[in-house]
Amino acid sequence: MKKFGLLPLTLLALLSAGGCSTGPTIFERHDRYSRHAPGSDAWWAEKATLPPGTRQKYKKGKVWPMRPRSTEEPQQFSHTFYSEHYSPLPYVCQDRAAIRNVFEQQTALGWQEETTLYDRHFNPETHQLNKAGGLHLEYILHVVPVERRTVFIQSTYEAEADLARTEAVNSAISLVCHGVVSVPVEVRECQQIGRPAGEVAIINGLYNANTPAPRLGGAGGGGAAAAPSGTAQ
Repeated sequence: MKKFGLLPLTLLALLSAGGCSTGPTIFERHDRYSRHAPGSDAWWAEKATLPPGTRQKYKKGKVWPMRPRSTEEPQQFSHTFYSEHYSPLPYVCQDRAAIRNVFEQQTALGWQEETTLYDRHFNPETHQLNKAGGLHLEYILHVVPVERRTVFIQSTYEAEADLARTEAVNSAISLVCHGVVSVPVEVRECQQIGRPAGEVAIINGLYNANTPAPRLGGAGGGGAAAAPSGTAQ
């Protein structure tokens, strides 16, 4: 009776030792998931890449748990301990990096629109910068941060016209910066945003010309105001 009573305790101790150990046990002499020797540095480095969390398993016709989970082999006990200790790392860092990446893309596209010279900034015949284009180029060279200081030119979809615009912008940059500063110039396929200054001036002029004159109402009441009580009439 005592022998049968010690056997379950012995098995329980062996299983506990195997489950609480931080590395391969006598039951893990061969790892079917890895080509490295269990316990070696390469083996530990490979196990360190396993994702933390509960594994998804197939049981009795259903996949448990229902929410998506990794189907890879479970982590080592030591890795599980540190994953729970440092939770929600590393996923919170990945989430933050993804959000920052979206913000950076939006910021970069915003500065790209801000530093683009559109068709309205060029003479349609000579493809030279007009007054509005020159002022906008000076804004890019003097106000825009250095890391965002790239001049984009709206493409005309004609190689000769795009080349003429690029040469005109490079000449203007050399003139403004006295040939000291080099600013990248790129042709960009895009649509014009906004309206030319001349068109805006015409719209404002028509608006001001058609503004109705103010109309003020006449004084109300036909007789003299009543005198306060107690005063002489």
